[in-house]
Formats: sequence, C-alpha cells, structure tokens
Amino acid sequence: MDISVVIVSWNTKDDLRAAIESCYQHSDELQIEVIVVDNGSSDGSVKMVNGTFPRAQVIANGENVGYTAACNQGMAAASARYYLMLNSDAQLTEGCLQELVRVMDENYDIGSASPRLRFPDGGKQYAAGIFPRLSVRILPVGLIRRIELAATDRLELPGDFFEVDYVFGACNMVRPSVVEQVGMMDERIFMWCDDADWAKRMADAGYKRVIVNGAVCVHKVGASYQLVPKIRQNLQRSMSEFAYFRIHHGRAATLLLYAVRTIYSLVKVLIISPFALFTAGRNRRVADALLMAWCRFTFHITHARDILWREPKPYRPDEWR
Repeated sequence: MDISVVIVSWNTKDDLRAAIESCYQHSDELQIEVIVVDNGSSDGSVKMVNGTFPRAQVIANGENVGYTAACNQGMAAASARYYLMLNSDAQLTEGCLQELVRVMDENYDIGSASPRLRFPDGGKQYAAGIFPRLSVRILPVGLIRRIELAATDRLELPGDFFEVDYVFGACNMVRPSVVEQVGMMDERIFMWCDDADWAKRMADAGYKRVIVNGAVCVHKVGASYQLVPKIRQNLQRSMSEFAYFRIHHGRAATLLLYAVRTIYSLVKVLIISPFALFTAGRNRRVADALLMAWCRFTFHITHARDILWREPKPYRPDEWR
C-alpha cells in the first residue's frame, strides 16, 4: 500500500464526497486506502460514505473528539508507507499524489510535504506558515497576518520543492517512521496550531517540511469551522495558540502573550463602548466588534488558570460560556 489517506469530517457531506472521489480518481498506479474519521456528523456523512465508497474505511465517533484526536485514530488504522492528512473540503488534482510521493521517495530527510493550495476559482492560497513567535504574536492581529504572510512569501523558491517552517494541514503527506519518532498529533490541541506543533517536533528532530511546486490541491477553506459561530472560532484559536506557547515556549512567554491579549481586549472594549452607546446598537459592525472584544476579555479572565497553569487540554469551542 502506497498511501493511507486520512480524512476527518464534521458535517461536510457534499465536500467529503468530492474529496474522496478526487482520491480515487487521481490515484492512478498508486495503491491507496481512504480512511474517513467522522466526528459525530448529523448530516448523513457516514451513511453517504458507506453507500457510495464501499472501499473506504469509516471510523464513526459518537461526538466531535477534535481534529487531532481524529487524525490520530486514522493514522492508527493506516497501513501504507505514507500517510496523507486531507481536509474534507480539499480535492486532489491530476498528478498531485504522484509528485508528492516522488519527492518523498527521493528525499528521506523530508518529514512532511504539502502541495501548493489553490482556491476553487484558481486563486493562490497559502500552504505554509512560520512558527508562532512571541515577538510577532504580541502585535495587533492585522499586523501579525501581514508580517507572517510576508515571511512565508520569502520562503518560496523554484525547483522541486522549498522548505518552510510548517505546512498547513489541508493536504499534508507525512512519513510514518517520522511520526513514530516524533509522535502523532498532540491531542491537547483540539484544532488550529496543531500543524505548527507537529512540524515543530519534526524540525527539532531534524526533518524538513516542504511545499512541492509540481503538486496542486484545491481547498475551499473552512467548510467545517464555518458552522461554528465566529466568537467561538476566535476563542478556540486563542486557546490553541496559548496551548502551543505553553508546550513550546513555557509559562513565562505564555503569560506575556496572555497579558498583552487581555489588555488589548479591555482597551478595545473601553474605546468601542462609547461608539456603541452613541449608535444605540444600530451599527452592527460596532456592536459585533464590542461583543467580540468583551467576550475575549471575559474569556481570558475566566480561563486564566487553564491558560497559564493547568495542563493544556483539548479545549472545545462549545465549552465557552
């Protein structure tokens, strides 16, 4: 068996169907197995896979156990010489698998490889990021994004592949021997920052993480998490980021990040509140910004011990109150 494709799904039945179809359509001479790990979907995803793709293996969880835990379930059931973690809203294109396998076969020091990502309309999509750094992450969100995207752009080089800090999890081929050495995904992170954490352990072990120029995957982005309210998305990202810093940078760095983020949220509340009062809540943009800032501030205060002291845990979006 050449490739075990692991697809984690949560209420993305139609996208999941397209993802699986793309795997079988573009496998060609490669021997693949498709393993779908369903995280308690209520849209008939499991029934669809069982009825439409009898070759696929389905692991049906009774609840949403998290992206990392589900990926680990899929890898535990895999038997091929490469694992491919594929998002349920991603589709392989012609030659993608073959090029990824070729590059991995020829370069034993590569731990994980991703194709270039494209939006469904053909537009460029980032396939990699730089490791979260405290000096950057304490800045305002908009500035963080510009700095990190600019740093990612500078990594791009011609040729078979170019090295990056970490590849995004939309389509990520990994070497089982590397997974055995560095461990599976860290289940203390529910989702988000999981790809950075995994790649950081690979980097520490001396393995490259690369983008393969000749391989392309189409990715819709966010088919699952768009079902989650934006406030919960935001808080989930924050908890995952705090967990990443606790794991890789320790409590002191996490405390500084926490303090900056908490103060920043409070300042936003104090600045936006007068505008919200002046418009009596009629300006939806102002009202939403105030709600987000207030929720972030109260969330940080309420969960200070979880963020700074207790062992990081797979914090679920629906645990916020």
